[in-house]
Amino acid sequence: MDSQTLAQDLEASILSATTPPKISAALSSIAAFLRRHTSDQLRPFFSLVFPSLLRRLFGFDSISWLEIGTSDRELSSQLFTFLAPGGPLFSSISSVDQESLVRYIFPTERLPEWMRYALQSSISSEVLASISPLFSSRIKEDELQNLKQIQLNVFQYYIFWFAYYPVSRGTAVLSNSGSGRATRKTRLENWVSSIPVISSSGRKPGQRPESSLYLQLLYSYLKAFVPKLGSGSFMPYRSSLLNYSMNDDELAYLQAEFVVQTFVQFWMVDNDLSPLPAQVARSLGLSFLYQAMLGTTPLTPGLGDVLKLLVNYLYWCPSSPKDGNPHMLFDKLLQRPLYRFILRSFLYCPIGASVKNSVQIFSLWMAYIQPWHISKKDFTEFESTKEQRDEGGNHREKGYTVVWRGYVLDNYLFYSSLVVHFLEFAHKFIHADVESVTKMVSEVLEVLCSSTELLALLYRVNTAYSTKQAVSSSYMTNDLYKYVSSIQEKLQDWEDGMWDSDINVSILRERSSMDLRFFSDGDDGASNLLQLLILRAEHEIHLLSGDVSRHLQFLDLIKAKAKKLFGEQIAKTPEKISPKESPANQKEYFTLRRPKVGKYKGDWMKRPISDTEVAWLAVVLIRVSDWLNQYLSLDGSVETDDVGPTYVEVKGNEVRQITGPKEVLWLLLMLVFAWFGVMCNLVIGFMRRHGMKINLRFLASKRLVAFFVLSLLWPVIVRGLSGVGVLLGLS
Repeated sequence: MDSQTLAQDLEASILSATTPPKISAALSSIAAFLRRHTSDQLRPFFSLVFPSLLRRLFGFDSISWLEIGTSDRELSSQLFTFLAPGGPLFSSISSVDQESLVRYIFPTERLPEWMRYALQSSISSEVLASISPLFSSRIKEDELQNLKQIQLNVFQYYIFWFAYYPVSRGTAVLSNSGSGRATRKTRLENWVSSIPVISSSGRKPGQRPESSLYLQLLYSYLKAFVPKLGSGSFMPYRSSLLNYSMNDDELAYLQAEFVVQTFVQFWMVDNDLSPLPAQVARSLGLSFLYQAMLGTTPLTPGLGDVLKLLVNYLYWCPSSPKDGNPHMLFDKLLQRPLYRFILRSFLYCPIGASVKNSVQIFSLWMAYIQPWHISKKDFTEFESTKEQRDEGGNHREKGYTVVWRGYVLDNYLFYSSLVVHFLEFAHKFIHADVESVTKMVSEVLEVLCSSTELLALLYRVNTAYSTKQAVSSSYMTNDLYKYVSSIQEKLQDWEDGMWDSDINVSILRERSSMDLRFFSDGDDGASNLLQLLILRAEHEIHLLSGDVSRHLQFLDLIKAKAKKLFGEQIAKTPEKISPKESPANQKEYFTLRRPKVGKYKGDWMKRPISDTEVAWLAVVLIRVSDWLNQYLSLDGSVETDDVGPTYVEVKGNEVRQITGPKEVLWLLLMLVFAWFGVMCNLVIGFMRRHGMKINLRFLASKRLVAFFVLSLLWPVIVRGLSGVGVLLGLS
């Protein structure tokens, strides 16, 4: 009873603590309470106080304690000490979880989008457990309410809320930017700057950067819960762990996997159009119908810093990779979600958004493709002086060497296809911020040209990929041919669903093509995209006022690196072309070309939006057509053999005399409707048998829209002209 009463008092003090002095006092009281009570006496605390503590820490309905701590150094230090893995809170969490005293239900509405949909669908718990470790042994079914929920212990519950925190902050930024989707697309300037807990505060030149409290906690949790496990000390196959009791290494791996999986699902996957590998989804017959609802919703902002810290930590090892990097165990877990997250960030970044919002994602990508540059200094801002002294220096190569060959081959698409998509993104924003865009382009080209060995490897893989189909296997001497099938499978899987949507805005892209385009000499190849980008950058720089020497310097660097990548032709630009002197040439060089409609080989209704269509109307008509095809089972969901005539049971003994003209008219109307229904069924059946679908997209033609608008306005125009004539006659 004493612990119950004290817990109630603590809850009241926590809920009323909104200033640094009150928060400090509440933290001291909680720490004292946790130290005085044993694990079996802590049930009231974790039942009553802990949910309120999380509510105040992360501020889901008001300003969070973490935010308040950013402006108070002493409070920030106290919060970190209290929430650190070795602090009083986690010590109590560990003891309570060992005895399984408390379990929580995590709110379904706070889960990542795809997990929320999966739990609300008819997919069985057994299937859900097989597709994600986060579902395994954690799904609780309520048969009365027909609900599936995730049940977690105290540690898992805290990690879920910790992962959700930056998502909630970013969602708040989107909601504050405007209520409608169209408004959110064009008002994302505050992606990071308005999130003080995630973004670092301003500092003077030369001053040591101070990381946010959230990033410090994230780093401490990674060090504690995703430790540098010895490579080869265990085999992380969960199926075999059921046959014997797990040792400490195996338990540590399962905990590390849970932490990493949680961060990946909340931060990377979330509302992905294809959250699971395509092959897995097809084999289990899973279809995520929520895709149509997502549309062009931008990704949650403000996640670049947390993801970069996660990637840097997982791919950093003090020794050479040839000695084994234990964090490479999570490489397969990260590859697909990270590739799709970066691609979606570039693809769905709306026109009007600040380019600065994408710099974080670009920095994350650069960190991932240069693991040899990750060093101890990348984490010094998150560590105390004692930790820096204890761990010593870092002995790591500072550039690409042959020991990283396997890493590059396994992540080849990050060095090739993603570069092409980034160049398409650069075309979309070159007019908005030519300096930032040219700087990013220069940086990615610098990575590719930084090592002769790396560039040669990329060339050889492309050669193997391009010639495998044309060369007999008996003549294959390139040792990289064995990687081609894997690259093809990854390209199809990692970009699954990206090009089937009407929201695609990439330029020079044939959506049905799944070939590598980095070294392609076609219109959609990287060399031509880069050449066009150089021309457009020169045009934008000419339009700037003031000193443009720095912009021209970046442009010269791009030309030099492009020349190294693609040869002499890329750097040749027509010197006589001036945007002011030659409007015709300007239009030719600086107009973005779209894919030729005649070459499109995919679903004709989902072809890229052309210049002859009203874009927003085409999007609406595509979605209406999709809904009609699904509602009428024209999408192949119903087998044609099962579609037959409809029989209606009629009682034959009931004979009713028809009297009066109203009943005769009603009977005729019913016959017309019945005839119309029969004809519709016949037409729908014919369409099903022949695989035909409804396609209303032709109504989005600009000519047709102009005709309809003119037809509607013509009577008004005629009346207006006649009125003018009358007035002129009177005058």
